[in-house]
Amino acid sequence: MAYLALGSNIDPARHLALALAKLRQLPYSTLVAESSWYRTAPWGGIAQADFINLVVAFETSLNPLDLLAATQKIESQLGRQREVRYGPRSIDLDWLLIGAHSLDHPTLSLPHPGLLERDFMLIPLLELNPKLPDSLMQPLIAARDQLNERWIVERVNSSLLA
Repeated sequence: MAYLALGSNIDPARHLALALAKLRQLPYSTLVAESSWYRTAPWGGIAQADFINLVVAFETSLNPLDLLAATQKIESQLGRQREVRYGPRSIDLDWLLIGAHSLDHPTLSLPHPGLLERDFMLIPLLELNPKLPDSLMQPLIAARDQLNERWIVERVNSSLLA
């Protein structure tokens, strides 16, 4: 199983719907679950609109770097601009976990380095799979319970965003 965080604060309903449609077409992969959608205050100190965030789960036989290449292509297709770090974005796709892979590559770190600090990644992930292996589950639950900052404002109904 692989878990991907999605976020957008530029026309989020449209960009998230387009991203989900493209993600359903990933080769050798099946999107099997989608978390609730959350309105989230911006993270990173840049004044901007709130984000909509969610996490999806995949069954996949692709390796982590191929998955990263595929999602970076989707970001590019949906107009992702990387002009301001943590700035507004049409779409942001971040791999949180890919199987049991632990990876420290120049372009991809697994588990995602911000996972234990960002409720908008951690809470939807735990919603999708409350039965992750204990080696992951205990640190994730502990991190959730000890978060110093909360970014999630509310759960939203995705059908009402359109």
